[in-house]
Order: sequence, then structure tokens, then C-alpha cells
Amino acid sequence: MYKIIAYNEPTDTAGFVIHDPAVNESVSEGKLNLKQSDVNDLSLTINQDNPLFGNVRPMHTHVEVYDDDKLIFRGRALKPTREMKDSGQFLQTYVFEDISSYLIDSVQRFLEVRNATPKQFLEKVIEEHNTQVPAYKQFQLRTVTVDNSKDNALRTIDYATTQETIKKLLTDSVGGFLIAEYKDGKNYLDYLKAPGKDHNNDTPIRITENMQSASVTIDPSKVITVLIPLGAQIETQNPDKKNDDSSDDGTKLSGPMHAVNGDWGPAIKFAAKCMDTKVTNKQVSTIKDVIQHESQGSETVVNNWDSNAAAGHPSKGLLQFIDTTFKAYAIEGYTDILKGFHQLLAMFNDSNWEKDVHEGGWGPTGKRRYDKLPVEIVPSGGGWGSPFPSVGHVAFESGQLFGVHPGGEFRQNGFHDGLDFGTAKYPGSDVHAVHGGKVTHKGYMGGLAYYFVTHSDDGYNVVYQEAFGSSSNIKVKIGDYVKTGQVVGKRTTNHLHIGVTKKDFNYAVAHSFTNNGTWIDPEPLIFGSKKKRMLRAKQVVADSPLAKQALDIEAGVKLFEAAKSSHLKYETNYLRADILSNQAHGDCSSFVSYFLELAVHETDRTLYTTDTLHGFLKKHGYALHYEGNTKTLPALQTGDVFILGKKGVQPSHTAVMKDADTLLECAQGWSNGYDQGGADMFEHGKSGDENLAAWWKRNSQGWNGEWYWYLYRFGGNIPEQESGDQKGGTIKSGVRYTIAPVNDGKDYLNIPDFQKEFGIINGTVTWDDVKDPNELLSKAKAWINNQKASTNSWNISALELPDYDHFKVYDRYLFINPYVADTQLLTVVSKEIDITNPFKSTLTIGDKTPKLTDYQNENRNISKAVSKLASTVTTISGDVSAMRGGAGNSSSQLQTIYDQLGNTNVPQLQKDVEGIQDFNQKADERLTTAETDLKTVKEDDESTKQKLAEYEKTIADLDERLKKLEGAGS
Repeated sequence: MYKIIAYNEPTDTAGFVIHDPAVNESVSEGKLNLKQSDVNDLSLTINQDNPLFGNVRPMHTHVEVYDDDKLIFRGRALKPTREMKDSGQFLQTYVFEDISSYLIDSVQRFLEVRNATPKQFLEKVIEEHNTQVPAYKQFQLRTVTVDNSKDNALRTIDYATTQETIKKLLTDSVGGFLIAEYKDGKNYLDYLKAPGKDHNNDTPIRITENMQSASVTIDPSKVITVLIPLGAQIETQNPDKKNDDSSDDGTKLSGPMHAVNGDWGPAIKFAAKCMDTKVTNKQVSTIKDVIQHESQGSETVVNNWDSNAAAGHPSKGLLQFIDTTFKAYAIEGYTDILKGFHQLLAMFNDSNWEKDVHEGGWGPTGKRRYDKLPVEIVPSGGGWGSPFPSVGHVAFESGQLFGVHPGGEFRQNGFHDGLDFGTAKYPGSDVHAVHGGKVTHKGYMGGLAYYFVTHSDDGYNVVYQEAFGSSSNIKVKIGDYVKTGQVVGKRTTNHLHIGVTKKDFNYAVAHSFTNNGTWIDPEPLIFGSKKKRMLRAKQVVADSPLAKQALDIEAGVKLFEAAKSSHLKYETNYLRADILSNQAHGDCSSFVSYFLELAVHETDRTLYTTDTLHGFLKKHGYALHYEGNTKTLPALQTGDVFILGKKGVQPSHTAVMKDADTLLECAQGWSNGYDQGGADMFEHGKSGDENLAAWWKRNSQGWNGEWYWYLYRFGGNIPEQESGDQKGGTIKSGVRYTIAPVNDGKDYLNIPDFQKEFGIINGTVTWDDVKDPNELLSKAKAWINNQKASTNSWNISALELPDYDHFKVYDRYLFINPYVADTQLLTVVSKEIDITNPFKSTLTIGDKTPKLTDYQNENRNISKAVSKLASTVTTISGDVSAMRGGAGNSSSQLQTIYDQLGNTNVPQLQKDVEGIQDFNQKADERLTTAETDLKTVKEDDESTKQKLAEYEKTIADLDERLKKLEGAGS
């Protein structure tokens, strides 16, 4: 028995009954749809006598549906529909959607998430959702059982609703089911791999017992007839091994000199090798602990608060040397105290370093070992060279250059992420490697055409694209090592595009038109000399002494770090700012002024207000990118400058982007700052006490009067940045192992039997842990042998009898109907409940995927079953007509029909007969029920004939296809 309670507001604790037969309260009609992979919904039609009539506020009114005492649905009202019947009765129809629809009410901001399990990713998504909605729409993540080999995939969110994000990046990608439940006043989410349970011995769906009708739909749309097996992602070389053409005589070394994805271990090992000393893994671990203790991995941090600082010589950098000690151990040519690798060399230059370096602190006590390095450090890859070495260095056309130039306006943001070698000035077909490395990617991509990528020991990803008319024009394959000058392909187009980056290739491609330091100008690397054409922003004044300067973002970042370390105090009178000299006082505009002056190497230290900053920006390579009052945060890039507030009115605020995801500012203190009511240097990124999205929301809403803001963007070159670079190391290339090496160069397998039945359908299957092509081929063949030919789903009308528990979505029940399919356990994927007819449900059942032979046999069985069913219906038609005419004894006629059915069951009629016998022994009531049911049969007679004709046509088509298959197989 179903009961429905309504609430005027979602936070109300007391509701009112709108449907409960036990208290003579009911709706006119009600259909509850429970679904496996979609939002559940409830449709209610009520008349004027129902307390809900005229009392519904869309999105406010909530209802709860109970099956006896168990809550099976809670949801909110959508737009109502009103109508008046011919009788003059007024009706209202409402649709309610369940609480999972709350996930539509929030939008996930742009975010890239790596190395997160499904649970960790879902936690981030739900956490963001909860920050945007009121408490009654918030969720607690309860149980997550989905966990598989795609856990470490890159997931990119781009301003989608929370519901869309979960569907695209979790349920559609890695599988599983998201289930929402309201319990004890709270909303819970479960993300389950295999919800539900099996009902092998209880609650069967049986044609002679509780099934009223059944139909099957066969969907072969997921069939693959050309299989492309994919293995694990291919990894690049290890940083401790020299794989390309560097010197191998021990006197010239190359390797990582920065942290690799935040890990200083590879750089420690390389520094020890350069200093001709051995270091164990345990010692590397100890040194990393010291680094974490001293600087937390920062190369530029300055300690301004301990005894050394009080004495006038603060400790600095990765290992917190003071200047005098560092000079005593520094190696000639490596004397920058704010470079971590230089400090590592100085540490290993201590003859007693093994004893001096220990957990909790350190200090050199030994003798200086070397004045100069005992080896030469050189870039790996054998240096750089031209892809067309016989031509030399010829001036490029403006539109071919890296960066922003006239002629490149057709590109997004006008930005070119590489260098184009056109055939007019760089003739020749042989393409030579510009730098040594390992081939990590090869393929075809829109915008790149046929391309390949190499990754070098010194961390450069070099992209060769747009030169090759087909894959055969590329002369290298994934896994090959190439040397500078080696012929790697044949140019068959009008130009070769060379792109260079130290970022992950997939990340770099996603930022192809963003000038944020992701892409590096190849010209000075390749030719090792001043470029023929100097990069300029279109807005730069030609005679300005700064016209040829690039944006040195790291110089500004060092100012930020120094000011943050010194606990700078906020000073509203910007003229008193001494942020450069001793980092004691400053405000937003003085910080941004000096930040930009350092970044463009301006020597005249002029302070600007937020009002006068506009002019400075326009004279130094910046252009006004946006002005207006939108409150939507746009896509950003390194060096972007915000000026925001009330249009033309002081005070206002300014801040600068450190990179595409991180904003730096000097601002008055806020609740999480170190100095309540004072100031702080804030870094707002993807996470933290106040992330970038939260900063934007607070600033876009925190002004009295007309909100207005400006965004300035640098138009010139932004040099590469250290953060996120691939400096050697083992990285995932994004390309996977295939069967091509053991399958005559083909990375695919044809499946002839399936191609005859379904035609050519390409598809991939991935085994993330397989690296051996032979093993991959074996697994692919096994997969083919077990491939299913279709996905079948059943639509079933069944009675929920008092003897059994009610059917539940996700659970699996024994399906017994030999005329539709073999007896088997099938999953209920959706259920429609008729609220006013509580014992009748319509179920959609799926999860059956037959193999090709099963698929063909089922088609034959359907043919026989439909013919037999047609014969049975014809046999009983006369008896049905006689009963409708009132002739003869009703009971005997019913028994005659029952006998005629024999082992062939017409489900609706058979169930109606049994229902009459079970629930009412009186003949007149049996006859009344039979007449009602038989009337339905008569009304459906024409429809049944039409369906039979359709079945017969389908059978004929299937028989024709089967004859062809049998002929082809003989």
C-alpha cells in the first residue's frame, strides 16, 4: 500500500497526507518511475478535493512516497499543468523529480584533476556542489565501491553542472551507479559498482503467476566487428638513464636539475653524479626530508625571522644556506643561492656531507672538495638543429613566427604555439630531428594532422606536425630513439610546424592557443642565435626601450614570495610603500606595479594607483582584453591583470595571475589571514583556504554600487616556467601499446562472422596493465571469442502479489517465459508504479547480452513462438465472442479456453482466469472480471493483428539473413 505525504517547504518537518487509502485520501492518478541510471520522477493528477490542489510551489513543495513504512521516493515539484474535464471537474497534474536533481543546481568550475580515484574525484565534485547550494540540497558521500584501472586518468571539468560532470567523467567513463537516498533528514550518495541482489528462489517473474505481458527489444548497437586492442600507456625514459645522443664517456652529463613533478629525488641523484660521489636511496630519502624541513621544497624562500635573520644574514633557498656558507662551498658557474640544484652541488661539495646531512637539520663541517665541476653538464639530445639543415637560418614570415604577430590573427587569441618552416624559404622533403629523444606519440589529430612527438632526457617534448600527408610519411615509430639531425620523416605538404613544450603533451595541446608559458619559442633553441624577427605585442610602442622585452613572470613571483615571507603590512597610502626595499608596507596597486616592472625589466621604479595602472599596462605590451560587469570568470593565462571595483570610482582593487590557475594579490586581512584586520600576500589557486573561484565570487559581489572590472592581457612572449615541467623522469605518454608489432604492422583484428551480420564497426578495448604485444594479442582473441552480439531489454507488466516482496530497481529476478527468452536472472533497470493500482507494475529488464550464435538462435525461436501464439489467439477467438454474447455457462467456457491454451500461454488471459479463481469464488464476479478483460482483448484485436503482421515481416527478414549466414558458413 502506497502513501504520499507533501511538504510546503523542503525544510518542513510536518507534512500533510495527499494519498493514503487507509484514511480515504487519494490522488486521481499517480505514476512513480524508478530508474537505474536516471532521475526518478513522480507524476500526480489531483482534483479539487485533494489538499495539494492549488497548494504547490515549483521547486519548493516536496513530496515523499512510502511503500508501507519504507520511503521509496522524495522529490521536488516542477511546473504544474491545469485542466478542466467535460464534466466540469478541475484537475491539476504535477511532476516531481527526486533529490538527485539537486545536482543540477550547481556548476563545477574549470578544474583538471590527476591521479585521483573515483572516490577522491567524487569527493571534490560533491564538496564544490555543497559550497553552492543551501543545506537541504547538500549531500554526504557514503559508500563508494567503484575502483578500476582508469583511476589515474586526467579528468577535466569545464563549467558543467555537477550532474553532467558525474555522468561524463564517472558513470559513463568508468561505470557504476550513483544512488541518492534521503534518510534521517540528510541526503546521501552511494557510488556502487554492482548494486542490488539476486532473487534465485523468491519473487520470480512467471508467465502463469504474476506476469501479464512481456516484449523483448534486441539492440546490437554495441557490437564491434573491427577490434583495436590497446594496452598500457607507453612510458618515456627514466631520468637516470641516458637514452639519446649525449656523450657517454663520463665527462659530459645531462639530467634533471629541478624537481620532477615536485620530487627532488632525481635532481639529488644527478647532483651527486656530477660531484663524483655515490648516494644511496636511503640517503636520498634523508636529503629530501631535510629539504622538506628547511624549505618545504621552495628554491626561493627566505627566512627572515630566526637568529640568522636577526644577525643580518638570513638563510635562503632549498637547503637554507646563509650567503657566506654557500659561497664557501659553491661550485664555479653554479653560484645562484636561489637555485635548488646549485645548493645541492654545494652540499655534495662538503667532504663530510654524509655525516652532516641528517634528519631535523644540517650544517656543513667538512672541507671544500672542488672549485669546478669534475664533469661538464650539457643539454641532452645532442643539442639542437634545423629540420632542414642544408638551408641554414632564413628569416621567417611574420605569420610563421612563434607568439602573437601580424598575419596570425586568424588563430584563437592570435597566438601561434610553434614555428612554421614553409617550403618557399625552407625547401626540401627530408625532415630532420631538431633534438634527440624518444618517440612517445604518433597519430592523427584535428589541427595537427599526422604528427609525432619526441621526449628528451632534458625534458623537452618536441612536436612535428602538419608536414605529413599520411602516416607512412613518418619514418619513426613509438619507442624509437632519435638523434639530432636524423631523418625522421618526409614533408609532403607546404610547411612543417615545430612545437616545443616542457608540459605534458595532452595538457599542452589543450592550451594550444594560450600564451601562458606552456609553449616555448623554438627559434632560439634550434638556431642558437638572436631571432631574425623579434617578438612584439601589437600594442607595444615601437620606440619604447621595453618593446623587445618578454614577460619575466618569475621575477615578479620572487617579489611576492619575499613580501609574504616578511609578513608585509597593509598601507593604504601607496606612496609609503617600501615593498621593494624591506617588504614592510604595501597595498594592492604598489604590489602589482612593482610585480609588473620587475616582469618587464623596467628600471624606473614608479608607483601606480589602480587608476593610473591602465596607462602603464598599455605602454608595456598589454592590451585591454575585457571590460564590463559580467560576473562569470573567464579563462585566464599567465600575467593577466585584474582591475576591479566601481567604474571610474576609487577605491578599487588589482591583482595579477601567476599562471592560468593561480592569482596573486596584496589585500587587507580576511578571516583566514595571518594578521586579523591587517594584510597578507594571498595566493588563490585551485585549492586552499580561499580558492580562485571563491576569490572571484567574493570580489564580484563585494562592492556597493555598479560593479565593473577590466582584464588586461600581455600580448608578447611569456617564457617557460618551472612549475609542472617534465624534466626527464618516467611519464605517461598518452599513447598505448598495440598489437601492430606482432600482427603484420596492423593494430586491429577483423571479426569476419560479425562483419557478415553487422557490417564494419570499429571499436577499442583497453587492457591498462598489458605491455607485451603478444599478451595483448592473446587477450584480444579471447575477447573476440566471448563478444556478445546484442544487448537485450524486456518490457514487462507484472503483478506485485501479496505473497512476494515488491520488485526493486537494481535487483535481479528469475524471468520465466519460454516464448520470449530462456529462463534466466535479469536486472530490473526501471519500474513504473501505478499509485492507484498498487499491485501492478511495469518493469524494464535488461543485462542480457547474447553471443552471436545465441542471437541467431533467439531470432529463430521468436519466429516459432510468434507463429504458435498467432495460432492460439485464433483458436480462442470464437469462445471469446460467445462469452461476450452471453451464451452458455461462463465458468465452463472459461475452463474450455483454459484447456485450449494447454502448454501455450496467452499471458494476459491466463492470468486473468487464475486471478478470478483465486480472489473470488462467485460465478457472477468471475464473469464480470472476465468480460472486462475480454473486452480489452477485443478492443486490442486490430492492434494485435497489426503487430502480428509486423512480426511476420520481421521473421521473414530474419529468415532471409539467416539463409545468407548459413550459405556463407557452408
